[in-house]
Amino acid sequence: MSMIERIRSRRDANRRARAIERALRSASSPAVRDEILVIAQRHMH
Repeated sequence: MSMIERIRSRRDANRRARAIERALRSASSPAVRDEILVIAQRHMH
């Protein structure tokens, strides 16, 4: 993997993490929060 690809994938991961954090903060119920985490974990792998 080239340096550029590594930086790009890290930036994408950071953007995804920030989007997930924002979704978790706006999630009203624990069930919604669990659902977001499940989706997030599926995307990480």
